Amino acid sequence: MATNTKVVVSVLFVGLVVGAAVTAVLGQGQHSPVAADQPGEPAVEDGLRSFESALEYREYVQRGRDAYAVSRMSASGGGDGAGNGQGADQVDRAEQSTDGSAPTGSDDRIGGTNVQEQGIDEPDLVATVGQHFVYAPGGDVPFRIQREQIEHDPAPDIDRSAHVIDTANPASPELVAEIDASGKMVRSGDSLVVLASNEVIGYDVSDPENPTQTWSKELNSPISTARMNDGQLYVVTRTSAHESCPIRPMGTTDIACTDIQRPAVQINADATFTAYSIDPDQGDVTDSTSFVGTARSTVVYMSADSLYVTYTEHTDRAELMTDYLIEDAEGVPADVKERLREIDSYDISATSKQREMQRAIEGWMESLSETERRVTSETISMGLEDYVKEQQRTLTETGIVRIGVGDGDLSVDATGSVAGEPLNQFSMDEHEGTLRIATTIPQVYGAESENDLYTLDATTLDQLGAETGMGVDERIYSVRYVGDTAYMVTFRQIDPFHVVDLSDPRNPEELGNVELPGFSDYLHPVGPDTIMGIGQEDGQVKAVLFDVSDPANPTVADSKIIDAHWSAVSSTHHAFMQDPRHGVAFLPTGEQGVVLDYTNQTLSIEKKVTLDAPPERARYVGDYLYVFSPAEIQVLDETTWEVEGTLSLGP
Repeated sequence: MATNTKVVVSVLFVGLVVGAAVTAVLGQGQHSPVAADQPGEPAVEDGLRSFESALEYREYVQRGRDAYAVSRMSASGGGDGAGNGQGADQVDRAEQSTDGSAPTGSDDRIGGTNVQEQGIDEPDLVATVGQHFVYAPGGDVPFRIQREQIEHDPAPDIDRSAHVIDTANPASPELVAEIDASGKMVRSGDSLVVLASNEVIGYDVSDPENPTQTWSKELNSPISTARMNDGQLYVVTRTSAHESCPIRPMGTTDIACTDIQRPAVQINADATFTAYSIDPDQGDVTDSTSFVGTARSTVVYMSADSLYVTYTEHTDRAELMTDYLIEDAEGVPADVKERLREIDSYDISATSKQREMQRAIEGWMESLSETERRVTSETISMGLEDYVKEQQRTLTETGIVRIGVGDGDLSVDATGSVAGEPLNQFSMDEHEGTLRIATTIPQVYGAESENDLYTLDATTLDQLGAETGMGVDERIYSVRYVGDTAYMVTFRQIDPFHVVDLSDPRNPEELGNVELPGFSDYLHPVGPDTIMGIGQEDGQVKAVLFDVSDPANPTVADSKIIDAHWSAVSSTHHAFMQDPRHGVAFLPTGEQGVVLDYTNQTLSIEKKVTLDAPPERARYVGDYLYVFSPAEIQVLDETTWEVEGTLSLGP
């Protein structure tokens, strides 16, 4: 009988015994979820505070590490079916100009990087400097891989230079200079900053044909993201929280443990994020601020006045089961509940506490007949499922840190939190004093995943309103905000495209949606009433045009399957280019580049571009399209789509 009892206990309470360990690790004692004031508003203590010592920093990180390890043990008993799926970084107007591009319609217009927010530049493989392009092939190789390449072979056989291309004669560009560095680039005025594999380097490009290095800073930690905003460079680094402090993410200045901030509650802090404000001309660090977060799910978004950084915590499902058994479960005797409470209060190791709880449960189960055990098991299982559904929006929470930026100064001005987890930077948007953030509520224990959109006061990060429960049993694949409207794609087997009205931040409302096969993992406005989606259907690249002229009844104006299995646009929005003058969009699709005509709300392939190496980016110059690959740049006449010329970049 004892053996059968242990089997039942193992199946029913694998999460319970581990959950008790989590509770002990977090030092929180009993945990009773508190009903939130608004849908999905987590009942957690907000705010950041500084560590008081190196010891406190180490203990905080260790507690988070232990809790995460224990939660992974219990995860095998539950099943978390909806993660954010992508952790990648991804214009609010259809005719946006970016880093130095001239306005649409100008004869000397030159395209810039596709960015999220107008006026806030993002690093990319191609930078625009007046009538010149600077192109760094392969500059998007991940930090870790580049560092490993350098340590293994100081001179591996890859191109580590950037090419300066003169477009004064748009039909016949010239290679006029080389920069001895490679990485994503961002420019402000006469300064070009290269985010290389092991350093950040500033160049004076007042004379683009003779770029001069002006400063550099050693890079010891990977860069999560960077922005150029109002002539100031903002860089966010990510340092493993398991490293001892002080830390030195960049340059020669140490950051002490007491200068690192943490949330008021315990999280699985596996990274320390440092936001730097840097003068792009001289390389001087104007200010910096550091705080711990979660590396796996952190999203960074920047508005004109603020830098927002998120961290996501997944509450252990086993801890919730512990609460359920002690506080809510029918069929568990009062003396057993009291014994579990007592064990939960012991100042013993997590392993010992787990062992004691298992003994208590087994002792109770052994006192039951086989029929009683079966009935008790079914009763508890059914009650647990209902209980978890009620608490679903407390299981995954995203903390938000708002860092004010102004005159180069950085300050943590507010913190807040919402239920669920965001997908990427496009999940957030600040508009007229309101921060909007879209999240997925993961599936757990029979409770289907859902998707929410929250509005918060951008100053205080207090929640204003929410539209919840969209795309049941699906997760978010893409989000785009245009003024007072949010467009969102959720997906599991079909692709619902949702339109949400945000004109009243206290009462967001889904106005309509439309379903179609496949999914879109990038959305881009290409007209006042048209949103283009790029994604996949049945393993092939798919483009779709959504007609949103009637928000309550969005429709699919047209869709196009492209004969390719992958597009770089699915990995980074920088690979997408729109030329509104000619009504086309460009996307790299593996070995080819595809020019899509989207005029009159119809899609057609205008041109397929094949080069000696896979194309990475495209830019327009006047009425010419430049397609960049590591081997060459091909120039096409956009009035005829004939190849005008090719500029070789070497092997």
